[in-house]
Amino acid sequence: MWRGCAVALVAASVLVAGTAMAGEPAVSFAAKPAASQAGSKTTIRFAVSAATDVEVAILDARGMVVRHLAAGVLGGQNPPPPPLKAGLEQSIEWDGKDDYGQPVADAANCSVRVRAGMGVKLDRIVGGDPYAFWSELCDQGDHTQFKVTGLEAKADGKVYVLGHTTSYGHPALRQYDARGNYLRTLFPPPAGRPVEDVEGWGVNIRDDGTYTLRASFDRSSAVPGRPALCGSAGTWCGLLVATPDTSTLCLATPPSVGNGRLMIGADGTLRRAEPSVLLEGESMPKKLTGPLYSAFSPDGKIQYVSGVCGADEKGEPQTTGPWRDGQVWRVDPATRKASVFFALDEKDLAANRGAIGHTRYTPYSALQGVAVDAEGRVFVCDRVNRRVAVLNLDGKVLGALPVDNPDAVAVSPNARAVYVTTRFGHYHARGKLALLRFGDWTRPGEPPTALPLCDGIGAYRESSRLAVARDKDDVLVWVAYTTLPVRVYRDTGAGLELVKDFYQAGPQRALDMRHMMLDQKTGDAYIADNHGFCFRVRDWADPKFELCMTAAGRRLEASSIAIEPRSRHIYTHYHWKNGVYRWAMDGEYFTPAPVGQSGNRVTQQITCSWIFRGLGERGMAAAPGGGLATLGVLPDAEHRADDYSGPLHYFKPDPARAPWQPLLFKSFGGKRPISGGVRFDPRGNLYAGLYDGKTGSVPRGFENDPDFARTTGRIYRYAPTGSGEGGDWFPTEPAGPAKIYDVQYGPLVPADSMTPRFGVDGYGRIYYPTGLLPRVSVIDNEGNLILAFGTYGNRDSMGGLPGDLVPTRDVPLAWANSVDATDDFICVSDILNVRLLRLTKTFAAVETVKVVAGR
Repeated sequence: MWRGCAVALVAASVLVAGTAMAGEPAVSFAAKPAASQAGSKTTIRFAVSAATDVEVAILDARGMVVRHLAAGVLGGQNPPPPPLKAGLEQSIEWDGKDDYGQPVADAANCSVRVRAGMGVKLDRIVGGDPYAFWSELCDQGDHTQFKVTGLEAKADGKVYVLGHTTSYGHPALRQYDARGNYLRTLFPPPAGRPVEDVEGWGVNIRDDGTYTLRASFDRSSAVPGRPALCGSAGTWCGLLVATPDTSTLCLATPPSVGNGRLMIGADGTLRRAEPSVLLEGESMPKKLTGPLYSAFSPDGKIQYVSGVCGADEKGEPQTTGPWRDGQVWRVDPATRKASVFFALDEKDLAANRGAIGHTRYTPYSALQGVAVDAEGRVFVCDRVNRRVAVLNLDGKVLGALPVDNPDAVAVSPNARAVYVTTRFGHYHARGKLALLRFGDWTRPGEPPTALPLCDGIGAYRESSRLAVARDKDDVLVWVAYTTLPVRVYRDTGAGLELVKDFYQAGPQRALDMRHMMLDQKTGDAYIADNHGFCFRVRDWADPKFELCMTAAGRRLEASSIAIEPRSRHIYTHYHWKNGVYRWAMDGEYFTPAPVGQSGNRVTQQITCSWIFRGLGERGMAAAPGGGLATLGVLPDAEHRADDYSGPLHYFKPDPARAPWQPLLFKSFGGKRPISGGVRFDPRGNLYAGLYDGKTGSVPRGFENDPDFARTTGRIYRYAPTGSGEGGDWFPTEPAGPAKIYDVQYGPLVPADSMTPRFGVDGYGRIYYPTGLLPRVSVIDNEGNLILAFGTYGNRDSMGGLPGDLVPTRDVPLAWANSVDATDDFICVSDILNVRLLRLTKTFAAVETVKVVAGR
């Protein structure tokens, strides 16, 4: 269990996790709570034994909270929020009303609950599926970053898979046994290693000596790690290139990006990021292109590389010259010097160019996959001649297997069986992927076993991957492609038997944890992803991500959501051309909740970014009584439709007609604010996150990370200028914020679909992420620190729950993005580990007393 110490957060201070130290005295009640009623008012008195946080709630006869009366830190440097007063002894009044200002029925049978010393204990982790690399329920098809770019089987039976685990480009490098059973994650690197073993990945050292990943930012996005594994925007993913030993792995940049490689340990160790060139050679072109395939000779002294060729000024394959398309390269592993091992005739290449299937958006090469058998023969996929060519040690053709559209090839380690994937199709004409097994390459007339793998491919640029692993006497054939993503087959001698299908092995289909919110009434978690898929988790005893539906076969489209728990409405926004829609949320399906006769669209168009990065929603919130606040541009004369900044608008609810009229908060961040996250509390206070360049001190260990300072924001609170009557909390714009919380909230960047979310509970306590610290903090309404938790961990760290492969001293997080809370739980979305963590609130002291009638 982790418990926050009672430390007040003062302006410009560094937010430090307040974990309870061994031997620290437990907080208790110096005077137990007592509640006495006189007329319409109830007076509640209590005292605590030491500085701590407290909360005071009114419970009805069923034990449900009807009034969040008070919460805050007592005995700190700053006063607590009203109605609490300075000091450890308290006397506060309840006026008999609920959170919405309505008289509580049967108030005489209510009770008062006082809880002190909040902590958290990890309760559940939902997600983090180690087999997940792609999901059809989290995919826009041609503008997502899903890729599978590496598959390598080692002689020790370990198999490595590299690919993106989210639609916006977070990569994972994972290790499995020969049959596909998950072993561990190498990237993101595990927690608890000596810093020098992982510093090459790009890390910051936290004040407690632990590390966390840095991130590379650009205008639109951020990805963790700085070396050759991923691009700064996640638009490409490094390639896993074969190495001849079991102790190292090689990451290479795609040829169209560069000519670099990076050697890492097979345990994920990267002590220094020291990239070297992948290929050296005479007349080396400035640009390369094509897929990259690689294989080693049995003795490890020769590396064969296929698919790579020079590119012209437009990035298209060169068809003439020394680095033209249609060649296999023989590479010296020590010097990286490349020479031509095999080449197609230049005239044949020109005459049969159309057979390759190359397009600008879905590139193919004349020669694709390459493999080497135990006797040194080289097998290469020749798309021009519709074959897999078999070459001797001198590069002469020994034979061929007739194959249309060959893509990747692998060979059996001790037999003559050959495995080939066939792939065709491109961005504008979707094709198919299949796996062929030839029992004996010396008998090309025998028809192969053919297994269809997936249809409709072509939107993704990446090639398929093949590898062969051994498990005792069994030969296991691994095939990978983005929309597959991995299947493992056993060669029975007569055909291929499915052993593991990664897409079916793990149940998780929600692969985007960014926009998460809790229903305050039910405790259900809602997750809206960046391509309009909305999931919820309802049964925490057996948690799973369920797709939200508006009817049978029709999903609720939402990339941003807001919940009004009292009216039981959920608001959704999806697509940059749409406004916000309102739905009823308690039936079997989500059904439209119209405004008068105007339908259920309640706002005009709100802009969000969409291409490549998904829908860059900054957030919206439902006010008590039905008003709405949004962060986003309403296109007009001053704001173009492709302006993805985050102005703050409030929409007054009108029960008779829609769209509702917006009120712009002109003082919020200027014309194009970099914002993210917006919430209301039950009293109508409006909270919004903003990068204003004025955040306080950078945490120790992050001083040399400029991206941390330039993406960390603060949280603004605006007091209502109206009332809850009719839901019009803001008839006029406030003169300015009532308070600015000088906290480390973020990261926030100009156009980012990973914009974080914070939560505000019924007491006005704020729960917010510092995504890359990684830490979650809880403050009271005056900014006093109540609790902070979180340390770095990849998906192998489970915080003491079953399957905890890498224990940590605190709640394991990699990139905390959204945080929300109910009275008893806190939920955190971790977008790097692609999982949702639920934590139970614990308290050092709890007392519940009945209201006693006064004299």
